[in-house]
Amino acid sequence: MPEVNRDQASAAASAAGRSVGNALRSRPEVVRVIAHRGSGHGRNDPDAPPENTLAAVAYGFQQGADAVEIDVWCTRDGVPVLHHDATTDRTTDLAGRGITSVDFDELASVSAGSWKSNRWATERVPTLLAATTIIPGGRALIVEVEEGPQVADIVVQTLVSSALTPEQTVLITYNLDTAAELKRIAPQLRVFWILNTRPGWEIGGWSQGHRRGRDGDRVGYDEHADSEWIVNAAVAAGVDGIDTLFAYPPDLPGLAAAAGLKWMVWTANDPRAIDQCLFDGAWAITTDNTRTVGRWLAAAGVPTATKAGVAF
Repeated sequence: MPEVNRDQASAAASAAGRSVGNALRSRPEVVRVIAHRGSGHGRNDPDAPPENTLAAVAYGFQQGADAVEIDVWCTRDGVPVLHHDATTDRTTDLAGRGITSVDFDELASVSAGSWKSNRWATERVPTLLAATTIIPGGRALIVEVEEGPQVADIVVQTLVSSALTPEQTVLITYNLDTAAELKRIAPQLRVFWILNTRPGWEIGGWSQGHRRGRDGDRVGYDEHADSEWIVNAAVAAGVDGIDTLFAYPPDLPGLAAAAGLKWMVWTANDPRAIDQCLFDGAWAITTDNTRTVGRWLAAAGVPTATKAGVAF
């Protein structure tokens, strides 16, 4: 059975028969390390703060991340907030409500941490603007926009009104239409299109799962990944790069690089996956276990952006 209440990077290294000293091969290129939801998803970092809280954002940087990734929805009254799921059930003590169907005042009073431990019971659902205020200088915030293009303007307005510089801000989204709209209204910000390239036995290969339109319709999850189409669609949308699962068609990284697109991967906790991604040219790695992965990189002599003094 999968271990869901353990540092997943350590569990993966153990399964691979690797230790800190031989987890990764050495390479000279800088890699950017992104803390997934600040402290990883769910319970896979048991002692960490609950995902998508201000405590989690701070924790990600404390663990050595170059950037922290958060998920954003807009409440009914138009406030961008940190939350992964469409509903409140999994990570708050308010049951059965959709994030887009409640006003922020109602969310502000519920616990966003008691699901993980009483230690975190006072954590609240934070606003995007609040999260921007705790990003250290020289590091970045990766904002995953969970909705359709209709929320692009308010998300961009929030970020532009904050103290973050464009170099400290990256927008990511599964929704190709949202990605195009974000880039159209904020050309100064970097935008990446997320794809779920998960291999599926049903199709016998990699997929190209993403979303489209106002309602975020699922597209491509049962389609064979066409790397040329993916790259062409990203270029047509005007985005800066793509963000794929750590399992991906082998020809995709090269095609993306040839088109001038940066390439990020999510959510890589296994040293074998991270090693392959690095050697295929990944610009950034998103992980649930930032400190452990940081130790592997340091032991292999792979520089991270912060340690190399390189902007994100």
